[in-house]
Amino acid sequence: MQENKPTGQALKFAFNVPNTFTAVRVILAIVIACLLILGSKSEILAAGIILIIAAITDFFDGFLARRLGQSSLFGSLFDIVADQCLFMPSLILAIAAGRFARTDGLMPFNPYPYAIPALAGGVTVLAGVGIFLWKSHRRAMEFPTPTMVAKTNYWFWLAPLILAILGIGPDILLAVLMYLAIISTVLTFYSYLKKGSYVFTD
Repeated sequence: MQENKPTGQALKFAFNVPNTFTAVRVILAIVIACLLILGSKSEILAAGIILIIAAITDFFDGFLARRLGQSSLFGSLFDIVADQCLFMPSLILAIAAGRFARTDGLMPFNPYPYAIPALAGGVTVLAGVGIFLWKSHRRAMEFPTPTMVAKTNYWFWLAPLILAILGIGPDILLAVLMYLAIISTVLTFYSYLKKGSYVFTD
């Protein structure tokens, strides 16, 4: 995940290596969505494999941004939006394809206790980005960098999604990861909104 620069930095598009990795993640998100919609066994398997590849790009864009000295506010926001473009449609389509059915009986109202908080978190993040962009046109404002809990939480969201799409691992493992994602999401809401609630309120 890329890091933003100090308060008041202008939002300038930069076509560089880190942002190229982020753009690839968005493109792969579209490919994954198409494969999940098509829905054959081989296409769903391909979607799961591509999801893993796309998730790995989330590490490389931030690492390269820091290593090459190309961190920027645009890169940070693009990274956050790309994460949600990858996760949210994939989760919705995986649920529609019945990929979480094997945890029926292991989670009440499966898979919604996991899915609804995760999707609500994604919507909140996107809303925060939109509100920040709107407010920053009028005055200088620092976008709150994701807390460590928030950075970790994204992987708690992705892990059960990947296992569900690929259909691998014991059913109980998938259920445990879904429960852990719920706990992580609650902690993330608390830590991120505590740190960055000014984006919504100031």
